[in-house]
Amino acid sequence: MRIRKLTPALVALGLVAAALIAPAATPAQTPGQASAYVPGELLVGFEDGTERLLEVPAGVGVREAARALRANERVAFAAPNYIAVATWAPNDPGPSGKPKGWRRKQWNFLPCGSDCGQASGPLNYESRGGLNALGAWRTIRRRGRGSGEGARVAVLDSGVAYRSRKPTFRKSPDFARKQFLRGYDFVQNDKLPLDQYGHGTHVAGTIAERTDNGIALTGLAPAAKIIPVRVLNAGGLGTARDITRGIRFAIKRRADVINMSFEFGANVGSCKKVPTICRALISATNRHGVLVVASAGNDGDSTINHPAAVSRVLAVGGTTQGACVADYSDHVSGLDLIAPGGGSSGQVGCQDSSAGSIFQLTFQGFSFRRFGYPGGYHGTSMAAAHASGVAAMVISSGVLGRHPRRLALECQLEATARDSTTELGQPYDSNLMGAGLIDAAAAVAARAPGC
Repeated sequence: MRIRKLTPALVALGLVAAALIAPAATPAQTPGQASAYVPGELLVGFEDGTERLLEVPAGVGVREAARALRANERVAFAAPNYIAVATWAPNDPGPSGKPKGWRRKQWNFLPCGSDCGQASGPLNYESRGGLNALGAWRTIRRRGRGSGEGARVAVLDSGVAYRSRKPTFRKSPDFARKQFLRGYDFVQNDKLPLDQYGHGTHVAGTIAERTDNGIALTGLAPAAKIIPVRVLNAGGLGTARDITRGIRFAIKRRADVINMSFEFGANVGSCKKVPTICRALISATNRHGVLVVASAGNDGDSTINHPAAVSRVLAVGGTTQGACVADYSDHVSGLDLIAPGGGSSGQVGCQDSSAGSIFQLTFQGFSFRRFGYPGGYHGTSMAAAHASGVAAMVISSGVLGRHPRRLALECQLEATARDSTTELGQPYDSNLMGAGLIDAAAAVAARAPGC
């Protein structure tokens, strides 16, 4: 069946006159639901027995176009191109050791479900604060891609446990060597940016821990290529010089996304204090079209810290399991997005009493050879990692074309974020939440208008 556009000739026949003046509707429901359909497509049957797959013009709702077509006496039927979805979820066992046991720990990857009115009844696993990685994975799989495929994400952090080096360092069992591109250690000035803190391995795990391999937990975009760049030392501290060099290294390595899950103190309030970093960021974002994602800060005040405060950087705040803004998350006009960060919230109007952490496989204790699921990882560091992971998912989905640039990616993430009070744990406030809570399934479903 060939795809045809709704051409002027068809319009002249009166087939879509009503649809062309109707307001645009949501192009598809949540991926993974039985009623999901292909955005922008209609299956149309005519009374003469012919059938066509038609493309709906941009700005026209699929359901409105179908109704208009059905009003024509020559049309036998018109319906969205619905999708039958194979039941699938990663089999990673998590701490329970049972297949798909990851869902008991990783609330941050679950769909909102009945809590948001996105399902008629409670799902087996759902979370108001989840970003619906399940729905996004299914959409990407239907398109024949791996989640994150084609994306290069530079993780500027404390390094990653991505390979072994005897006798001290062991590779995380839930990473594969092929997931990583050549990185660099700017702290010790060598070519092995191995983690000596645990933070970088955790962040990289959220972005790309292997999925559906029967080991440990899951990552958002395991088919992405990770560029490990060590700019933080064994105490989690990093200098402006090393960070600057790390940014420029990521540019040279052709990163599509740079994740920076760290912040400077409140005394570094402008680019005058860290000009080299700001210049490197301008080069990355403006000249090279890289999406730079940074944690907004964990002071819980109304000032976003650097480097997230740089206008071209995507500043990400943190939310709780119940989709409230976490009490540690910095908030002010200029915040771009919020994403799962864990912890608790004391925000006015918040109905969430949970304090769930963000779990990924990383160092257990003080050894660089023992791995586990330590609690206590919550903060805007974790939130930024989610945004970078979803950006990689968007790249692999193809909704923005083969090589989307920064502005398109940022637009897509913000335009598809959840900003409805009924879908959040507290009333929506742009100063607290930016464009809203990131939604992976919506971000990969269809290109948002204007992006």
